[in-house]
Amino acid sequence: MNAIAVIGGGPRGISVLERLSALVRDRHAASSGTSGTSGTSGTSEPVTVHLVDDVAVGTGRVWRTDQTRTLCMNTLADAVTLFTEPGSTVTAPVLEGPTMYEWIRLLRGEELTGPAGTAKSELFHAHPGLVPEEVGVDFAAELASSRPESHPSRALYGHYLRWVYDVVVARLPEGLVLRTHTTRATDVRATSDGHDRITLADGTTLDADATVLALGWTDTEPDALETFTAQSVEHYPELTWVRPGNPADQDVSALPAGQDVLVRGLGMGLFDLMAMVTIDRAGRFVPDASARSGLRYEASGDEPRLVVSSHHGYPYQPKPVYDALPPAARMPRFRAELAAVPSDAPAGSIDFGERLWPALLRDAHEAYYRVLLQDAPDLMTQVTDIIDASDDPWNLHEDPALAALVPDAADRFDIPGYADPVATYVRTRDSAPTIDELTAHIGDRLAADLHEASLGTASAVKAGLQVIGSARKPAQVADQPGRFTLESRRGAYAELRRVGQMVGSGPPAFRTAELLCLVDDGYVRFLGGHPTVVVDPEAPAFLMASETTGDVNVSSTTLVDAWLHKPAVRDTASPITAALVRDARLRPFVFTGGADETGQPAEVASKAPEVDLATSRLVHVDGSLDPRVHMLGIPLQEVRADMTISPMPRTDPLMLQETDAAAVSALGVLDSAGK
Repeated sequence: MNAIAVIGGGPRGISVLERLSALVRDRHAASSGTSGTSGTSGTSEPVTVHLVDDVAVGTGRVWRTDQTRTLCMNTLADAVTLFTEPGSTVTAPVLEGPTMYEWIRLLRGEELTGPAGTAKSELFHAHPGLVPEEVGVDFAAELASSRPESHPSRALYGHYLRWVYDVVVARLPEGLVLRTHTTRATDVRATSDGHDRITLADGTTLDADATVLALGWTDTEPDALETFTAQSVEHYPELTWVRPGNPADQDVSALPAGQDVLVRGLGMGLFDLMAMVTIDRAGRFVPDASARSGLRYEASGDEPRLVVSSHHGYPYQPKPVYDALPPAARMPRFRAELAAVPSDAPAGSIDFGERLWPALLRDAHEAYYRVLLQDAPDLMTQVTDIIDASDDPWNLHEDPALAALVPDAADRFDIPGYADPVATYVRTRDSAPTIDELTAHIGDRLAADLHEASLGTASAVKAGLQVIGSARKPAQVADQPGRFTLESRRGAYAELRRVGQMVGSGPPAFRTAELLCLVDDGYVRFLGGHPTVVVDPEAPAFLMASETTGDVNVSSTTLVDAWLHKPAVRDTASPITAALVRDARLRPFVFTGGADETGQPAEVASKAPEVDLATSRLVHVDGSLDPRVHMLGIPLQEVRADMTISPMPRTDPLMLQETDAAAVSALGVLDSAGK
């Protein structure tokens, strides 16, 4: 057959197609004697690639172009690409193409300079007709105002992805045939003759020699509480529940204007929800220098009032405003410790909390104080000595030696306070705050967060927190595959991932300004941490409460879960993943390290599937390697680094290494089948 099935037509699916195209082009050039660098052999028969996506081949679900333009990327315009670059550690020849911002510049009629810019411009000018005319019209204002550090709308990024995909299709080499299917893959089974038979929702079946799964954010089956909530909504039609999911897929049209709506989640889902129930309902944020948010909200009258809560009760931190791409974080101690980790360290052998976490915290303190004390180098030298001598860098702000040098407690870097602001606030009180008191306190904190963000590189706080956020990727790389001990994975490493997410993956500062504006106008109130939700059958209504604010119930007929499930192979709602579990072709990756209460080696199954890191081929329940099926991306985020990060230019992105390796492996499967 010489067929490869790629399931998922979003960024990874597009990249796999581009890598396959580059490999096939290179091997055909090599066989004709004109050029070639890959050295791979191959059959002379054409390769058919079946690209399957249930929403939109060429963008995928998350980045589809028909979503509201209110939703913006959390990535900067010039910090995302889908093209490989010279020097990348990939097998197939690179295809130099524009970053998203460079693509925007080319759409504006500007030219890119330098050798790389010339190559990118030539690629764009060879395929200008692939950009839909409505992009220039509908996105004219956004295109005109875009800068390298802008946060583009997700719909515009979808158009960029679609252009990249169309360029790849237009450049398909001789020997590669593309078939697209806009439907869902519902089953995969191994056939007796050594192929995969994939069933699609439209009744089509595909036979493939190799399969690459680029599924993205797969959902999970409802747990017991979600099942109960769904049954309650079914039993009481007066109740409305917006389930966890991609914000563009969540139907918020039924959220009642002028009434309380309960919201669980204070990450990016909240900021998306907030924008959809204000801006998308004709509300307007107008600049106002007299307001602490810098904004005045002009209401449409269709807004609900949001009562929000989450596990820790505090919103994600705003990104700093650099008016440029962010500077790299300095982490000399942390990187030195990473370099000292043996490359052959076995699974479960590295104590992250003992070996790596203290070095990272010391780097964060140094980054903070280097900004704070930039005009006092001698004092900074003394502070550095204290940082290096501390045996408790998490609580360094309480160190008497540091207090003697930096006497004002407000000037010292309180990492625990930034890691858990609500709990820190509650500990200062004799009794639980009311909801209004907590909301006022968080409003003040948000104003301070916004001020620090506005300072950019002049903010000591942002410099220190940037180190923690930036350390996640190198820590994940060091962990592959599962090298941290279970105890440190549950402790310090979990704290790094949680705090790093909150301080490093937060919203653009303008979204925090909008949130603060809504808080000040009474449209958002904060309930606290660890919320509980029950159903009052007599009302009927949802009741949400938090111990933070004295377990006072807030009642509403509407509940929104503003967050996403992490993919989980054991509880997956993805039919094709479930089929692989059914046939024992997939097993969860198991973390090891230490001993359980009986003295036996401890093991904990992850949510992620186990794959061969070199090829992304699945590992069977019996430990053998699947001969054909590869899995990439977000479902692996618990065990592979950078699985939720878009490829960043000038960094040799791990995602593009992953898609390249899978393409090489898939063609290798075809070669083996041909032999």
